Amino acid sequence: MNHPSYSDNEFMAKTPRILSRIRSAVNYLFCLLYGLIGLEIVLDLAGARDSSGFKQFLNTITQPFLGPFAGLFTDPLFRDRYRLRVSYMVGMLIYSLLHLAVYGLVHLFDKNRKVVY
Repeated sequence: MNHPSYSDNEFMAKTPRILSRIRSAVNYLFCLLYGLIGLEIVLDLAGARDSSGFKQFLNTITQPFLGPFAGLFTDPLFRDRYRLRVSYMVGMLIYSLLHLAVYGLVHLFDKNRKVVY
């Protein structure tokens, strides 16, 4: 099986496209995570029942991401049903910082980047 060989110039020409795809994938995955966490927060604030099939499904998907933050703070409970997930909001903040760090790391490899101060 022959593998295509690229000269350094051809590889460098493709690098900006590859980095652009990586940045897009990173942004997409983090935005998907933000959406799921936000939905979790809104549903808990609206008093969604944990026995609901959709809520159980959402809890299962978000547990690996939100599990480390569960119980970090006491989440206020209103009328014994409406919970403000402060811990999850802190988790979203931490994930946004991680997003920024990963995006910045990918940006470091972009030779065509513009320096902005």
